[in-house]
Amino acid sequence: MSGVIPSPKQPSTIFNQPLKDPENTRAISTFRAIVQSCYGPAGKLKMIHNASGGHVTTTSMSQTLLRTMSVSNPVVKLITSAVLAHTGQFSDCGLFAAFLCSRLVESCLKLLVPQQVAAKINEELLLVSLDYLRSETCRCKASLDVGDANMMLALVRSTLGSKPALIVNSTELSSLSRLILQGFLKSIPDTTEGKLSLTTVEYVCVEGSTINNSQVMDGVLFETPKITEKYLSKVQPRKTLYQGGKETIKVALFNTSLSGDSVEFVDTAYEADVGVSGDVVVLQQLMQVAAQLVQLQVGVLACQKVVHPGVQKYLAENGVLTVDRLGSLHVGAVQRLTGATVVSTLHTAITEEYLGHLHHVSTVQIQHKNYLHLQSATADVTTLVLCSRNEASLLEMKEVCRTAHHVLCQALKTPLVLSGGGCTEPHLAAHIRTQVTIQEETLLAKLGCSRAQLYTTANNFASCLEQVAQALDHEGAHHVSDPVNHHHWLLPPWAATMDPAEAGVENCVCGMLTTHEIDTASCSPIGHLGNQSQPPSSPKGHENQHDNKKTCVSLENYLNKKRQKDVECGFSNVLLDSFPVKVNALVVAVETANMILTVNRTIFDRN
Repeated sequence: MSGVIPSPKQPSTIFNQPLKDPENTRAISTFRAIVQSCYGPAGKLKMIHNASGGHVTTTSMSQTLLRTMSVSNPVVKLITSAVLAHTGQFSDCGLFAAFLCSRLVESCLKLLVPQQVAAKINEELLLVSLDYLRSETCRCKASLDVGDANMMLALVRSTLGSKPALIVNSTELSSLSRLILQGFLKSIPDTTEGKLSLTTVEYVCVEGSTINNSQVMDGVLFETPKITEKYLSKVQPRKTLYQGGKETIKVALFNTSLSGDSVEFVDTAYEADVGVSGDVVVLQQLMQVAAQLVQLQVGVLACQKVVHPGVQKYLAENGVLTVDRLGSLHVGAVQRLTGATVVSTLHTAITEEYLGHLHHVSTVQIQHKNYLHLQSATADVTTLVLCSRNEASLLEMKEVCRTAHHVLCQALKTPLVLSGGGCTEPHLAAHIRTQVTIQEETLLAKLGCSRAQLYTTANNFASCLEQVAQALDHEGAHHVSDPVNHHHWLLPPWAATMDPAEAGVENCVCGMLTTHEIDTASCSPIGHLGNQSQPPSSPKGHENQHDNKKTCVSLENYLNKKRQKDVECGFSNVLLDSFPVKVNALVVAVETANMILTVNRTIFDRN
């Protein structure tokens, strides 16, 4: 019996707090500040370390940050859960959703508007936003030509460029973007029956080399210290003829131990006759399995766990290469590559239906380490070899590459993009202010609120969107928007009283507009309207857009002009956001904020 005496159960301590309790508001404000400081290409990295010691995580990505942070406040827990659910499905725009959600909650609690009313108005404003973003008249949206490599590269480059932990220069950014796009294109099935998924690209991290040594390789690559080029020349995997007379290497795949310590052998005491060894009996059974593989002319035995040395020797003598200690991650990759059925028991009669196929097995040496390279002529599995100087940047690079690959997958499903660089947010904010003015009577009748409540909440909603754009900068720059297109212009800290042309700024942040296409003298600071309770003057870009045809530019027309030039450098300064990813993040942020605003009290047990 254990010597530990359990302590008697203590009575529960229940805390009952209103949503506006200082403890809740402080927690939301702190969480928002953390997220805001990570946001954008100039975001600050966070080092997360457990108080008890252990691994130090350095990141600015929402998935890693929210997964490793320890959160106790129930309101913040709700926000992190919602954002992680979004990133689990879309990978990107997690910081956007977290910042917008926490800022909406934080600001709405300060308004002289009941929480329930504010949530109801926010929900209606979300519908107004979605109607515009999904309409044909949306000027910050464009179709993405998935057949144009330059446009796809621009999307990948925008995704990578927003992740400061990569710490890459423009040349390395372009190189990595090309590799990700190349790996993505290789992973696309050749037939309509094929299935595109995130697992079609594997990642191998190599520490101690530069990012320029990263490369894309067909098939699966994993480290095998014992299998060198010399060893492989001695144990050449047996080849057999397959369909159409083509040579193939048959593969058997196991996820159970082949060393005699399998769970199938019950861990108990046995009685045996004199001269009978239990180890010998177990080895005989393993040798029977090996004999089956030799009879089936298998060329490679891949095992998730350990293979008995005696079995390995027997198989090597019969032209079978043994690859053990794969781990669960590599077993899945080998299964997708070869098409083999995983064998989970030693008592199954192995037949041809269980076997997979390879067309080439070789070794590769990277940074003085041996890697086994498996290739198949039929499966679309690609390995992206990532190189960096240290482990922290490698882990971040791997997550960033997965995110970029996921964004490309979404682009195939919904080939639409939005203006990046914080240009969509002020543009959408201006549209909301205009629509509230135009639809005032309809909205008041539908929502049943006062005119002051409607305009106060609407301006707060628009201001929160504008603050998302402002959060991209962390160096004290000035943010202005032009009066027609309402794009985001970033001016240096010393240019507070200047317009973009005077400050020497040639393009808006997304790169779509130049100072020659706007009235620079009419640019105004973003967020200058504040939380007012009266209708603002209608933005020129929406109400009087027919009077400004020369300066009213849409992202669709801009990208079409760039595409016609067919010059890659034409897209080098363009920032794009994935439409489905950004829109879902917007929905998650607003709906989660509304859910929190409808909460009256938080009740939790600290026992």
